[in-house]
Amino acid sequence: MVIQHTVTINKPLQEVETFLIEVSNNSIWQEDVTEAGTTTEGPVGKGTKAFENRNFMHLSFRTEWEVTEYTPGKSFSFASTSSIAPYEGTFMLEPEGDGTKVTFSFTIHASGFNGLFDPVMNSVFAPRFHSNLERLAAILEQK
Repeated sequence: MVIQHTVTINKPLQEVETFLIEVSNNSIWQEDVTEAGTTTEGPVGKGTKAFENRNFMHLSFRTEWEVTEYTPGKSFSFASTSSIAPYEGTFMLEPEGDGTKVTFSFTIHASGFNGLFDPVMNSVFAPRFHSNLERLAAILEQK
């Protein structure tokens, strides 16, 4: 299952990027995240490990992930290291006028029997990702 959404945020790229790479902010703009943070020391970069505690449909669970690529001012990618289903995602950042175009791509690698649920999972998760990115834009534009 692949989900992609783009939003333009009326803030400079560096401000958007700074907010996005601060993992603890995930609980501010992502609906289901109750807590998030890094488990490695130092600035965020390739190899940084992080976690998110989520509450979704009355279920609480923890996912862990690692930054797989980080090109400052351009992109930030990550992949799960511990999750119900393996996943990966990328934030692409581009200047757009006085603002920033953010494109988020997310892939869940469901296989076997779980792969049969891709259409259902897509119908549940795609609107959530869309609303989360819209929430991100609203939060940053209020700052």
